[in-house]
Amino acid sequence: MRPAIEPHPAPKAQRNGFDEVERLVRADVWRDLALLTLGGLALRLLFVGNPGHIVDLQTFGQWALAAAANPWNRAYEVTDANYPPGALLMFELIGRTYRLLGLSDPLSLRIALKIPNVLFDCLGGGVVFGIAARFVEPRRALLAAAFYDFNPAIIYDSSLWGQNDSIPTVSALAGVYCLLVERRIAAWIIWAFAVLNKPPVLVLAPLFALSAFAPRTAHERRRALFATVAGIAAAIACGYLIARPFYTDGSIVAVYSRMISWYGIGSSLYPYTSANGFNVYALCGDFFASDNTPVLSVPVKYWADAIFVAIATFICIEYARRRDGRALVEACFLVLLAFFLVLTEMHERYLIYALSFAPALAPLDRRYRWATIALTLTQWLNLEYSLTYMWVESDKPAGIDPHEFAPVLVHLCALTNIAVFALGMQVYLRLPAARPTATGTLRAEH
Repeated sequence: MRPAIEPHPAPKAQRNGFDEVERLVRADVWRDLALLTLGGLALRLLFVGNPGHIVDLQTFGQWALAAAANPWNRAYEVTDANYPPGALLMFELIGRTYRLLGLSDPLSLRIALKIPNVLFDCLGGGVVFGIAARFVEPRRALLAAAFYDFNPAIIYDSSLWGQNDSIPTVSALAGVYCLLVERRIAAWIIWAFAVLNKPPVLVLAPLFALSAFAPRTAHERRRALFATVAGIAAAIACGYLIARPFYTDGSIVAVYSRMISWYGIGSSLYPYTSANGFNVYALCGDFFASDNTPVLSVPVKYWADAIFVAIATFICIEYARRRDGRALVEACFLVLLAFFLVLTEMHERYLIYALSFAPALAPLDRRYRWATIALTLTQWLNLEYSLTYMWVESDKPAGIDPHEFAPVLVHLCALTNIAVFALGMQVYLRLPAARPTATGTLRAEH
């Protein structure tokens, strides 16, 4: 039996040549990523002076200035803020910087409130690139960064409207990236920071925990489980350190009792099926319908909670079966999209959480590219609809129903969002797509 022939190693000069080409390609990729980031930054800076959502920005400005003018532990008392401690920390820092610089005009305050959102947006393109580059070659991963950096809906939310959703969304993306590169403790700390800014990313916790079982060998799983337990402890410590300055009783039990109580109250501030969100309830009549309306003697909101838990559980079970990095990113996207579509009391902006994950999947499958484009369009229209609603509520023009003044647009966008979820589930579950044949019948394509 002839021995297997070992391939000869490439000559040293040839290997050096390959290394040089690889180095130049890598340098070009980083240069292009930097250009995309700078282009996204320049585009965002065009909108930071825009009045945006006047009510939100006026409220945020009042919180920032009131918090900065008082001791940290009186911030909630003097602002009556209904945002978590992480968000209040950002407003506190903005207010103190604004006062330190001796600024006093409304335009400067408006820009100051938007700058953290813009900076996190700029980080977001890089993080999305890093996630996509785990699955495709770097050149294709630049497509993901471009989808994020120049996404009009994401720009609208952070730079024009002035909301701080980019802080938790980019933090959640960074947490997922850390899981992909086996930095589990860092992932949990970043996730905690995200939750302390906005609660929607809380629903990713089961997927973060399940990722500990992703390694294939028993030894690697033990290491992952140990890192996960340490990460959860670090997340609890991170939450305490961020929230502690805002409460007079500094014990960890008191701080977490206050925070958990706040999250409970905050989850029921808007007892409506949908607060202008283009989700399933937008198909069922006017916005701002009570979510306490009974269906089979059970309030709608409890049905919604049960359906969301069932969907999220199914997605998590599939991830536990597949246990790969792509499945983790897909599962995060789908859970956040289900969160927006199914749960009640949903704002128009909360589609942005799923949309922020979509660009990372865009280079992996053309269906995800179409999903990203569709969600970008519906989120942008949803934000524009809500700013128009603010004007309708203020001026009360005759003949316009403020609870749903563009029903055709609303229904089309809601159906599109539902269709994107169905498409995402098809890709996630690896179901065959049906395509017409020459005879007009449908055939399954894997």
